[in-house]
Amino acid sequence: MSALTGEVEAGERLKKTALRDFGPVPEDEERQGTTYKLSVSRDDVPVPTLLRYALKLIGLQSYGPGEKVAWWVTFTFRGEWCELAHQKFGLRLYLRTEASEEEAHKTMAQVMKKLRSSVRTVEQLILDAAPELLGKGHATVVNQHRSLRQAYEYFRERATDPVFIEDEHREFKSADGGWTGSSFKSGTIQMQMHAFHDMVAAITAYLSMLEHDLVLTLAFSSFDSAKDNLTEIIGSRWSGKFERLFGKQGDAARYRQRLTDVVERWRNPYSHGGFEKGHGATIYLHVPGVNAALPVGLTAVRDSPLFSFLPASETDITQVFRLFDEIDSWLESERPEAMQWINSGLAVRFDEDFRSELDRARENDDFESFLRYYEYQEERAANMDF
Repeated sequence: MSALTGEVEAGERLKKTALRDFGPVPEDEERQGTTYKLSVSRDDVPVPTLLRYALKLIGLQSYGPGEKVAWWVTFTFRGEWCELAHQKFGLRLYLRTEASEEEAHKTMAQVMKKLRSSVRTVEQLILDAAPELLGKGHATVVNQHRSLRQAYEYFRERATDPVFIEDEHREFKSADGGWTGSSFKSGTIQMQMHAFHDMVAAITAYLSMLEHDLVLTLAFSSFDSAKDNLTEIIGSRWSGKFERLFGKQGDAARYRQRLTDVVERWRNPYSHGGFEKGHGATIYLHVPGVNAALPVGLTAVRDSPLFSFLPASETDITQVFRLFDEIDSWLESERPEAMQWINSGLAVRFDEDFRSELDRARENDDFESFLRYYEYQEERAANMDF
């Protein structure tokens, strides 16, 4: 897709409204006067490229990249020479004029007001096309693996090594000093409960990270923009993503089932209002003839976290994280290129150009150089070292 549907109409609308006072700089014009600069806040313009696009729609060309500048556009505003530049330390507007400094700053404020007004038209144009663009993979997915991993490791560490709590023994006496009672709070039991709560949080965090990684991995596997819809894939269940990548047989089936068991036993009851699958220990039936309320799960209630005073033992917690470690190692062996890219922190593109470059790197058995190249380009873009 080389252009968005409706670009011409949007450009004509901008020429008659927000950007009607903007025009090209005459080729033979000699600049006169003093150059003033306005630093534009990120809060005012969080996505600078939208302004460049608005100017493009009315026929103004952008240039760049250059040294410490991603792009710039020169134009006139009511006959005055202007330049909008996205530089390393932010967006800058330049105005060259013979007017006073006070008038120059008023003019620059007017320019920015007009440019910001144009964003509404530009955004609507892009939003209309967004579902198709995203669905067909004309998109880059931000790599959040590291932050999601940090959340998981935070809760995992707390679950496996809970903060020490001392036992608390209290005695109560009356006003005249007589003994009236006592209480005891076990620090060990509190630590075990905290470990359980952190294990549940760690499972939730791990599953979130896994889902994210599965989506990113798809770009290195079988994503087909002609058949697949990225939006639908992202919205599918984690198990669907897992099966899409690894199938339903062998190790994939075994790991998927083991992970499902962990999720259904430990996470789901606490993610769905405390109700576990099948309501084993969360609902009691009033059974005629028995003269008692019985758990829905009957004797299977022993498998519920609610069956014991302490829902999870140290062994339970160890087994959960051992499984996660196994899955991590298995993913590294099954999709080494994808996991290497994901661990690098680089964003992941789903467009056909990227997948073609990836195919060539694989044909040349040179994925390492391919990854290093993109890391270098990322660093250049961050520092604007063009």
